[in-house]
Amino acid sequence: MFQMKYVENAKELIMKQNSELCIENEDITPRYLFKDKRKANNLVLEVNSTTRMKFLVKKMKLGWNMCNVDYYIGINGCYKCSKFNHRAQDCKGELNCPICAENHSLRECKATKEQYKCINCNFNKYNQKSPVNTQHSSIENSCSCYQN
Repeated sequence: MFQMKYVENAKELIMKQNSELCIENEDITPRYLFKDKRKANNLVLEVNSTTRMKFLVKKMKLGWNMCNVDYYIGINGCYKCSKFNHRAQDCKGELNCPICAENHSLRECKATKEQYKCINCNFNKYNQKSPVNTQHSSIENSCSCYQN
């Protein structure tokens, strides 16, 4: 309840407290609020490119806080097939381990670091002309498919 109310009021609060940025009503759309690993609140906004550049130049005032602004791109990862852009409940693929790309769950995986294999990069190596490194798990941030 608190989160929904905060998200609804965020737009007018940001526009009022950051008037020097000259933000128009249609330039900003609050999406949702979430807590990160450190239990800090994060407000996700959808903005156009001009507004994004205004926010990145300086800190944003929000309530009694001076907030850092950064890019946020949410990526859906499937816990069943270990591929991107869908969730496990919508998955039509086979069970794949995100560590070694074999047909078992993450809990059952006994792979060593040398046996890591990314299911996403392994699939994409057939679609690209340049060589693709597949010696990593599909849940690592360094994965080229995750970064793309």
